[in-house]
Amino acid sequence: MEGEALVYASLESMLASFKDFWNYLSKAGMQERHLVDKVLGKVLKELPPKLSSRIHGYPGIRERDVVQTDMEIISDLVLEDVIRDENIERQFLEECYCNSGALSNYALVSRDILNTRYKYLFQDNDQKAQLEPVASKKGLNSNLMDVIANSVSRRPILLVGDVGAGKSTFVANLLRVEAPAEFEKSITLKVDLGSQAIVTNDIKASILDELARQLKENFDIDIQDDDFVRHCYYVDLEVFKKSVHVKRLYEIDPLGALHKEIAFLGEKTDNKGEHLKYALKYISRSQHKQVVIFIDNCDQRNDSDQETAFLVSQEIATNWSMIVFLALRPETFHRAKQFTGALSGYHTKAFTIAPPRVSEVITKRLRFAQKITRGEIQLSNFKLNVTFSKLDSLIDVLLTSLENDSKLYELIDNIANGNIRKSIEMVKDFFGSSYTNTRKILESVAAKGYYSVKTHEFLRTIIYGSNIHYNPSASRIANIFDVRHYDPKEHFLMPILLGLLHSSLVNNRQDGFIDTATVYSAIQAFGFTPEQIDSVIDSAYTKDMLETSEKGSRLLHDAPLKLRITPLGAYHVKRLPSTFTYVDAIIADTPVFARDASWNRTVYTFSEKVSRVTAFKEYLDAEWEKMNTNGNYFNWKTVSAELAAEMQWVTGAPSR
Repeated sequence: MEGEALVYASLESMLASFKDFWNYLSKAGMQERHLVDKVLGKVLKELPPKLSSRIHGYPGIRERDVVQTDMEIISDLVLEDVIRDENIERQFLEECYCNSGALSNYALVSRDILNTRYKYLFQDNDQKAQLEPVASKKGLNSNLMDVIANSVSRRPILLVGDVGAGKSTFVANLLRVEAPAEFEKSITLKVDLGSQAIVTNDIKASILDELARQLKENFDIDIQDDDFVRHCYYVDLEVFKKSVHVKRLYEIDPLGALHKEIAFLGEKTDNKGEHLKYALKYISRSQHKQVVIFIDNCDQRNDSDQETAFLVSQEIATNWSMIVFLALRPETFHRAKQFTGALSGYHTKAFTIAPPRVSEVITKRLRFAQKITRGEIQLSNFKLNVTFSKLDSLIDVLLTSLENDSKLYELIDNIANGNIRKSIEMVKDFFGSSYTNTRKILESVAAKGYYSVKTHEFLRTIIYGSNIHYNPSASRIANIFDVRHYDPKEHFLMPILLGLLHSSLVNNRQDGFIDTATVYSAIQAFGFTPEQIDSVIDSAYTKDMLETSEKGSRLLHDAPLKLRITPLGAYHVKRLPSTFTYVDAIIADTPVFARDASWNRTVYTFSEKVSRVTAFKEYLDAEWEKMNTNGNYFNWKTVSAELAAEMQWVTGAPSR
């Protein structure tokens, strides 16, 4: 066989030319077919270097001052750690829990689209599927309550919800607020697979060990205790005592017979799984209580662990005669149902948990936090101090700002993308961010009695995080003007893709989904190649700006997928491109093809930033004109005018 090949003689030679090695053999490089182009002799043009490549120490860490550091620590305490304080858990749930499934008022996709969140978990012809919302406006699903009250399930009860949708909070609220009377009649155990205590890769062993630990710590039942073991295996032990192996031994060697007993019972307890099963059955029978097991936070484990957790829960529910609740991500549920076989033969009974309204969650959490900062609720081992007073003022400012400016809720809601956990993190990060001018806010409150947080102030904390410069690998915000091939018009490829997907929301015949063939056909009309489209779809999917009808975590271009924009994707294409704060940030991460790009440099003052954004806008104006398009799906000319108008408002100068 003859041909060209890329050969590295040693690890040292790979290291010496690591840039080429990475470009050819990394996952991204293979997707871009750089190795194929190399061996076929195709010369690849290098992209213009990004500004970030010329910034020393990029992306840099922006230091917090003392007040900002204090706000970071204390906000974490009152917004995150509070949910783990057992002394106030019930009060927290009663005051902060929000019903699942209430549709957002601020998402940039329609309410009808949000309502079909879990519709595509099953194939149309799946007769073994039964999917119901866990709750409605009237309260908990009556079918779920029947299962709990009557102990009728011999299969795991699946709680299906996206990451951060509120599965853990739902379980806690169910136990402590909604149905405490039912669970007081039960031996209730809860395994948190997201806990730091469970770090092993052996999920089955972890679950069994955790159940045994909780029996000992929460119910004072040690399943290894000699008396317990003898009661648990009383019938078996009595049969053994009458067996030919030991009956006569009691008469001639009582000590030897006792050793035989110990060995017999030791064999029983050495099999962890079987012993735990017998122990739980004995406890249930002797105390006349049903055993209920919750396996939570599977979505914080990998797909294999989640499928293992399902198989363990299925074994417990089926063979141990116990009620088992298992929380799963939709993606894992979908693949296990259709591809891996773990759920393929299982008559599925699943309850979906849709996220509550972000605005309601944030408002309730902030008001509850204020009860802590004002001393109305005492946290364990913490006393009020001046820092709590400052945080109380900041919370008051943010609550008032949220009530008066719907754009703030729109920002948080869409960037969170249905993940309630992320929305709380963004609020918490705002309080402790080095980009939040805490002193200015507190001084304004002291002098004037108020301060209004602007959208661009909150957005800045999300874009930069703890970095000095925008870092796409760490930011919640993507750079939609980035390019992957030597093609200047690719600056507009991601916006066109997102615009195309967003346009389908108007014609809602497929619940907002578009066939991939239609997507490729429409975008190729702009002069883009299939490789470019592959790359941009991969990027948008990785950054959660689009979703697929297949609900999988892997995007397969040869699969008959349908694509749909997410709220995060919609916000990126409908709001961010015309925002000065966003454009100013992503310039450092965007290759510029212009011959004269002297303006593309690090700047520090506000006036310099305005000049650089103006130059970048004019650069994109010129590239858009070269495309000679009427602006279907995305029109940069319109966006450019909106950006100029915002800059005029920001600077007070005439727009350009």
